[in-house]
Amino acid sequence: MIINLKLLALYRKYLPAETQGSACQIEIGQGSVVRHVLESYSIPVDESSVILINGHAATPEDILAEGDVLCAFPSMAGG
Repeated sequence: MIINLKLLALYRKYLPAETQGSACQIEIGQGSVVRHVLESYSIPVDESSVILINGHAATPEDILAEGDVLCAFPSMAGG
């Protein structure tokens, strides 16, 4: 199945080299979870990352569906 992987800020460096912009389409297996997809691109899967599926907060164990937009970026502290 095909999903869109969108990586923002410093995480853009993890996108495939031929990617233009901050997103690309990738093919994943049916029943894939967020953790496996992100780890396959060496993206941190811990409290240092913000993870969204279709614009909503997600966990590393959420299952992805055809056409989902998986977005990840580093969490930032500030104030």
